[in-house]
Amino acid sequence: MPRRPVEELEAGRAFYAQLAPDLDVGHFAAMWHTFTVGHLLATDLDRIARRHDLSIADLHLLGTIRIERPEQLRATDLALTLHVCNAVLSARIARLESQGLLVRTPSPADRRAFQLTLTADGAAKTDAAIADISRSGAFARRYRTLRDEDRAALARIMGELHNLLDRDFVGATRGKL
Repeated sequence: MPRRPVEELEAGRAFYAQLAPDLDVGHFAAMWHTFTVGHLLATDLDRIARRHDLSIADLHLLGTIRIERPEQLRATDLALTLHVCNAVLSARIARLESQGLLVRTPSPADRRAFQLTLTADGAAKTDAAIADISRSGAFARRYRTLRDEDRAALARIMGELHNLLDRDFVGATRGKL
């Protein structure tokens, strides 16, 4: 019979604390819940992205390009932002370009570089998927049920952890972790 998440966590924490009494298991709850919620979130986001003929990785790329900035991200900055290697980014860009969702144009400032711009179809598809996540995503729906102060605390804590962890992985891509 499946256990509730908190019961499963306590069983794991008790097991490892008994197995190795000198092991610090204080981080288990936060780590396990974050990992599990992340997995559930990724599954939900990918399900919604697929309704728009995208993967969540494609949507992440398109959404990052869609954000208006004072200066466009260079390909190397985009790869770092998405935590992928340049080869993965290049392949994804080529595929999305062939689908008519983005265009690659030479950079006027650096002839070795290029600029990425969403097509009208790419922007519309990105906006529709983002709106769909907000309307029907399980995380968004459950998040809205939390009290305002809990939402603020969650955003603050996860933001702090994200900033701290990002420092450990600067320049690392998924293939190099």
